[in-house]
Amino acid sequence: MSIFVEAVSKTYRVRRHEPVRALSGIDLEAHDGELVVVVGPSGSGKTTLLRCVAGLEHPDSGRIDVGGSDVTDLPPGERDVAMVFQEYALFPHLSVRDNIGFGLLARRQPKDQVATKVDNAAMLMGIRDALDRRPAQLSGGERQRVALARAIVRSPAAFLLDEPLSDLDAELRTFMRSEIRALQRRLETTTLYVTHDQTEALTMGDRVAILRGGRVEQFAAPADIYARPASTFVARFIGTPPMNVVPAGLLGAGDGFAGLRPEHVRITPDGAGRLQGRVVHEDALGHEVIVHVAVGDEVLLARSPVPQAPGLHATTGLDYDDTDVYAFNADGKARP
Repeated sequence: MSIFVEAVSKTYRVRRHEPVRALSGIDLEAHDGELVVVVGPSGSGKTTLLRCVAGLEHPDSGRIDVGGSDVTDLPPGERDVAMVFQEYALFPHLSVRDNIGFGLLARRQPKDQVATKVDNAAMLMGIRDALDRRPAQLSGGERQRVALARAIVRSPAAFLLDEPLSDLDAELRTFMRSEIRALQRRLETTTLYVTHDQTEALTMGDRVAILRGGRVEQFAAPADIYARPASTFVARFIGTPPMNVVPAGLLGAGDGFAGLRPEHVRITPDGAGRLQGRVVHEDALGHEVIVHVAVGDEVLLARSPVPQAPGLHATTGLDYDDTDVYAFNADGKARP
């Protein structure tokens, strides 16, 4: 089932406060079986978009289509979508088994069928041994698996995941990213996945929608976004460390702005290279060093193997290839 969002806008109005425009004419589509990641900074409209698709918020204008049917005005229970929340939203007084099957029993499905579906979902998520426990007896990763199993058991047309990994530690986040991606591919269920983490976006999404101020700044495959950012905002937002974006004249790229990724900046001996600067900071990452070099009024980042790092306060040269320079207009948009 596909998800189609057309020209959706949403403004929040609170008494005695200025209206807040959360979404401004959003267009977005997730094809049948596709995992689309919606990423952006806080306040960009990610969760509002997901809640509009789920039916938890009603857009002021626009249309939402799930599986070829207009669901814009339908209540959440009639949209055939399952949402997984950041807080998991598990019932603390119910067992894992009852948490997973709650929605099916609420829809008056036969208990024997519910038991079979719950068992299958628990097996798929690797939590069969935890079925008789309560949420307080589970780790964060296990609770996340229960929340996912509760969504899976319904066999919905689409999954909506709202920052499901944000409360997990770094190691578990990495593990669960691959688990969720593998599960989605196995089930082939259309999925909208919201996150503020650009690493999750690049590693999980078939396509990635980058939101900024309630608008889609760029919507493309992860490799295309990394290789061809549509604006300086996208260039700075995607990539760790972020792209260097400086006045174009510094890199000999004419007017406007120029971008250069840290991995494309080469450290050279002092006096060599196309630019000269002084090291003002270093981020030691064990296998490499991110070197911050002041060149005039700008600071450029360069990735360097540990043995070649020039050292704090050292003067150094920087070199790069013209083919690695990205050109942006004065308004921040990428040049054709």
